Amino acid sequence: MIKEMIVPINVVVSRIKTIVSNIEVHKVWIQGEVSNLTKHRSGHYYFSIKDEKAELSCVMFASYVNKLNFTLEEGMKVLLKGSLNVFEQRGSLQLYVREMRLDGIGNLFQEFERRKKMLFEAGYFDEAHKKAKPEVIERIGLIAGSESAAMYDVLSTIQKRWPMLQVILFPSYVQGAQAPASLIRQIKKADALGLDALLVVRGGGSFEDLFCFNDVDLVKTIYACKTYVVSGVGHEVDTTLCDLVSDHRSVTPTAAAQWVTLDQYEVVSNLHMKQEQMTQRMTALFTKEENRLNYLLSNPFLQDPKTWIFEKRMRLDSIQAQFDKHKNNLLNQKMDVDQAKNALIHAFQNALTNQGHAVQSSHQNLLHSMDLYTMNIKKHLKENESLLDAYSPLKVLTRGYSISKSSNHILRSIDDVKEDSLLETRVSDGIITSKVIKKEKYHAE
Repeated sequence: MIKEMIVPINVVVSRIKTIVSNIEVHKVWIQGEVSNLTKHRSGHYYFSIKDEKAELSCVMFASYVNKLNFTLEEGMKVLLKGSLNVFEQRGSLQLYVREMRLDGIGNLFQEFERRKKMLFEAGYFDEAHKKAKPEVIERIGLIAGSESAAMYDVLSTIQKRWPMLQVILFPSYVQGAQAPASLIRQIKKADALGLDALLVVRGGGSFEDLFCFNDVDLVKTIYACKTYVVSGVGHEVDTTLCDLVSDHRSVTPTAAAQWVTLDQYEVVSNLHMKQEQMTQRMTALFTKEENRLNYLLSNPFLQDPKTWIFEKRMRLDSIQAQFDKHKNNLLNQKMDVDQAKNALIHAFQNALTNQGHAVQSSHQNLLHSMDLYTMNIKKHLKENESLLDAYSPLKVLTRGYSISKSSNHILRSIDDVKEDSLLETRVSDGIITSKVIKKEKYHAE
């Protein structure tokens, strides 16, 4: 009986890992398209590299990511170098990427980014330079591929929406090496006609197919256009430098046609609505004016002008009589006021004369009283002056008395001074400075 060998899965996976890691894939460039790209916050990139027949999981650590000279995006075609390994916990095969560069379309993408940056810094994409959409668009130029689906889509859309729009065709190459020069030539020709708008359109295609719309001279030509330019190149996901420089970018050729046209059905609907609004407003206006006319026609003057005038004349005569009556009353009142005014003036003059005499008498009495008061004040002042002089300390000094000070203090007792102290003694006509030689106190008997 043959004995079966049993081994754990980790042994098998470990063996596979050993074998795989010895495969020298680092000596070749692996070609494929980036898929399922995840940019981890740690800086690592996790993605798959695939082609039509196979797919391989990849990881690129942050230290290698930092060495890339382009921004990795989903769908890019790249060339990779690295080493194979097996993630044992899942048993999955992985390529540890150490080098990466763009392949084919990647080079075109790098050139696209270079041109985009250069033109952006030069101001060709500035919003301030873009022209506003014309209020009325009646004539347009259509730059598109001859007999192309994009051209027919635009014409079909215009025919449905606004068939009265005048369209001038400018067939051009829209793919390949001849396309940029052809587009530039047709755009310049259309711009010289003074049209209301130019449509530059092309249907969808690969990045390489649309690359002619990234031509630098084409961008500068559109930038210099005097006519309002609308681009409709590719599909919504496609963006060309032609889109960025145009005054308006539409996501498809059909959308470009819709942008420059009115919808005839919406216009008709709006006209019907406006017509109804105008009818309603005119009806309301006629009704208002009719009511006003009826009001005027009901005026008595229009119904019987002579009677109306006679009544108004009678009313006027009545008012005139009342006016004359009030006028006479006012004249009589004026005469009464004048008489009262004269009487008041006479009475005021008499009162003023009498009051003047009284003021004059009061003035004389006031002067006499002031004289008596002044005499009494002077007499009283003289008496107080004599009394003050009699009690003045200076008056006492004239009788032989004196005042002594020591250290600026008046001496009232022998105890207030010491021997050898300096004294200042004031007499009636001056001050004597002396020194205490001896002091002797009197004793009461």
